[in-house]
Amino acid sequence: MHLRLLALALAFAGVALPPSPARAQGGSGFALERYEPTTAGEWCFAVDHPWYTRPLSFAVGLTLDYAHKPLVLGYRDDQGFHETAVVVRHLVVGHVDAALSFRDRVTVSLGLPVILDESGTASAGISPSGAALGDLRLGVMGRLYGRHLADRFAVSLGALLWAPTAAGSNHAGDEGVRVAPKLVLGGLLARQLLWSVTGAVQYRPKNSIGDLPAAAGNSVGTELQLGAALAYADFPRRFVVGPEVVVSSVVTGGHAFEREFTAVELLLGGHHRLRVPVQLGVAAGLGLQREPGSPDFRVVARVAWVPTERPAASPPPPPSDQDHDGIVDAEDACPNQPGPASKDPKKHGCPRPADRDQDGIPDAEDLCPDEHQGPTPDPTRRGCPARDRDKDGVFDHEDLCPDEPQGSTPDPQRRGCPDKDTDGDGVPDSKDQCPTTPAGPKPDPTRVGCPAPDRDGDSVPDHEDACPDQPGAPHPDPMKNGCPSLVEVKGSQLVIVKPVFFATARDVILKQSFPVLQAVADALKARPDIKRLSIEGHTDSRGKAAMNRDLSDRRARSVMRWLIQNGIAAERLTAKGFGPDRPIADNKTEKGRAQNRRVEFLIVDPPSAPQ
Repeated sequence: MHLRLLALALAFAGVALPPSPARAQGGSGFALERYEPTTAGEWCFAVDHPWYTRPLSFAVGLTLDYAHKPLVLGYRDDQGFHETAVVVRHLVVGHVDAALSFRDRVTVSLGLPVILDESGTASAGISPSGAALGDLRLGVMGRLYGRHLADRFAVSLGALLWAPTAAGSNHAGDEGVRVAPKLVLGGLLARQLLWSVTGAVQYRPKNSIGDLPAAAGNSVGTELQLGAALAYADFPRRFVVGPEVVVSSVVTGGHAFEREFTAVELLLGGHHRLRVPVQLGVAAGLGLQREPGSPDFRVVARVAWVPTERPAASPPPPPSDQDHDGIVDAEDACPNQPGPASKDPKKHGCPRPADRDQDGIPDAEDLCPDEHQGPTPDPTRRGCPARDRDKDGVFDHEDLCPDEPQGSTPDPQRRGCPDKDTDGDGVPDSKDQCPTTPAGPKPDPTRVGCPAPDRDGDSVPDHEDACPDQPGAPHPDPMKNGCPSLVEVKGSQLVIVKPVFFATARDVILKQSFPVLQAVADALKARPDIKRLSIEGHTDSRGKAAMNRDLSDRRARSVMRWLIQNGIAAERLTAKGFGPDRPIADNKTEKGRAQNRRVEFLIVDPPSAPQ
């Protein structure tokens, strides 16, 4: 494999490599440790969120950092990165930190990394080694504006300096001094959201490690370092939890934010401060974009002794009044909306609600904000007048039939509903003594809604039937009404006692049949409720069927004309012939053929005559 390709991808990650027993031929070496703990006592792991105290306060901490695959050899081609050797697979580093804060404005810190253990595979002149000390780190941070743990926005300015105490150990430290001025913006939002953004430039000598020529992956130089943190802070219960991200990129040599010269690490962690002055923390994260010193994943554990006093603060500000209505937020029921004072604590400091329709119901609660609720409000729709969709005088919220007027006969059991008429005879059920039986054309005068009794079943009620115990037919003459006749009402048919006779093969009615037809006419006159009567002609099977159908049709029409000429309205009658198609007897016998030659009178409307 070409050395140039190896150099392109040396160190796809890395947290402090231990010193190598022998110097590398390709360079004087540099500190691979990228994780720089924040000052002991802070609530973040890698992104500064400074703390300050007015009296002199001291804090110390110990941070253990485990990194996986912090130094990897390989090469990159069109298919991506190809790993060839893991120089450092497991790395454990301890950071000892101390901090001193005073005058509520300045914090001075001191840190020393100690490589405790590392393991991997030697390659390209780089070998994993045992324990070693790293470069001593000195820091100072000063507050310029606001308080990071109290105000929404604060600004601090500081610097870090690394002394080359590990010079000569090409894993643990740099040959020269490093320095990093830093700007920190941060604060506390809504008393629970801790945020911080940092920016720094770390000036460091350009160096490389191993036997390979200095290139991407095995060299370092001056870096731009950016950080951001956002965490949920519950100070009464003494814990903070949230994510942090750190981005660094070599900016010398035109390499700013190139893949092989840029590292991106993401951490998610939390701190908890015990009731004694001890703070514990744990975090884990990934290397999303890697250069020397950035692992594929990292685990951090931290313990610190912190001052028991809370950070000093300026004299308490006057009570907050965000809406400037003269009512302090602590007493203001609407701290973000100006409003007048009120004796009601729920309305104190709140604006008077809008009420466009002036009905006393605020628009926010009014379901009809542009319509006055009126003298009769709808109890189911706040701010709305009661409705009466069916205009029957009963409001919808009381009306069990809101879309159907109750009419002149309301249902006494269902408010706002019309009374039912189960049998459809026009008599409401509340008054109908026979609610499931129609009263029919001849109702019983003694029982409302009931049909009149008809003992002989001839459709003539007993109180009108001149022969109540003998089936007969309706007749205009009260003395003959319901008495036996040449016609009888049976169900849906007017049954004639004698057949209608015609001239042979013709549609001429013989005079001998006039009495039968007169009986049919009399029955129809006596029963105006029969709105439609069908006259049907039939023949026997002798002769051609088509000729028989025509003959039977003409004969049925002759009967209809006779009835019309004798006082029956034409719109009450229809006529049709069926020829031999509907026999009622055997056409093989003379008796059967005689029965099939007939005229029938069927009641069509109403569908079935009263029984």
